[in-house]
Amino acid sequence: MLKELSYVLAVAEKGNVSRAAEALFISQPSLSRYIKDLENRLGVQLFQRINNRFVLTYAGEKYVETAKKITDLYDSLEKDLSDIHEELYGRLKIGCAVLRMSYNMPTILKAFVNKYPNVELQLYENYTTKGLEDMLLRGELDLAIINPRNVPHLKYIPFFEEELLLVVPRSQSLTFKGVERPDCKYPWIDIRQLHNQPYIALNPEQSIAIRTREIFEENHVVPSTVLRVKSVESVFRLAEVGLGCAVIPESVIKIPSVPQPPLFFSFGSPVVKWTLAIAYREDTVFSNTAEEFINLVARTSESVQA
Repeated sequence: MLKELSYVLAVAEKGNVSRAAEALFISQPSLSRYIKDLENRLGVQLFQRINNRFVLTYAGEKYVETAKKITDLYDSLEKDLSDIHEELYGRLKIGCAVLRMSYNMPTILKAFVNKYPNVELQLYENYTTKGLEDMLLRGELDLAIINPRNVPHLKYIPFFEEELLLVVPRSQSLTFKGVERPDCKYPWIDIRQLHNQPYIALNPEQSIAIRTREIFEENHVVPSTVLRVKSVESVFRLAEVGLGCAVIPESVIKIPSVPQPPLFFSFGSPVVKWTLAIAYREDTVFSNTAEEFINLVARTSESVQA
C-alpha cells in the first residue's frame, strides 16, 4: 500500500514518469506499467497524459490528497515507535513492598522521573513478596523490588543488603543481654534470649515473617506473640512504645518517632542479612527504560551503603 502511494505521489510531484522513476530508483517502463495497472484496478484515471507530462485528474487530486494524509500518519507512527525505542516515551510497571516504597524508593523514583519525564511510570504496592511474585508471573508487572526466593520462572538482580535487627524496648530485661563484638555494627544478642519474651509479629505469609520463623525454629525459640500486623513499620512503632520485641530491616530504624528509641541488636552467627533484588520474568526482554531503572536502583543503593 505504501509503495503504491509513494509511486503516485512521486509522479504527481515530478509531473513526469522518467523523473519520478529516477527518484524512486526503478525503471521508467516499470513505473508506467504500475500506474496503468493501478488505474485499471481502481476504475478511474489518475493522470492525463499530455505529451511527456502527467497531470492529475480530479480523481487523481482526491487520491493524492488522501495519500498525503496516509503517509503523514505513517511518518508520525514511525516517529512514535522510534521514540518508544529510544525510551522518550513508554510505560514501565514497577511493583514494590509497602515498606520499600516508603524507605528505599523515593530517591530512585525521583531520579527516574527527572530523566524520563515522558515515560508513564505505574507503581503497584503490596504487603507480601508472594503477591508481587504472582503479579510478575501473570505479566501485570515489568519489574518488582522484592526479597529473592528462587521462584520458578523468575530471575533476580540483587542490589541491596542490610541486617535484620532485633528491636528491644528499653523496659525489657533483654536490653542488658547484648555484648560488643568487633564483627557487629550493633551489640550482639543470642536470639535464644527471645524465648517467651513479648513479641510483635508480622503476618505469617510475609517474607520477613517466614525468615524469622526459620531462625526461631533453628534455635528452638518460641516468643510470646502479643500482636500480628501487616506493616513492618507498624511492628517497629509498636516496639518503640514498649509492647514487645520485633525483628525488622535496618533501614526502618532511621526515622525514630519517640524521644527514647528502643535498643537494636545484631543476632545470628554470622549476623542475619536481608537481601533485596529486582525480580523479573525469565522471558523478559528489557527495554532501555527498564535497563536504566535497574541501573538507577543499583547506583542509588551503592551510594546509600557506601
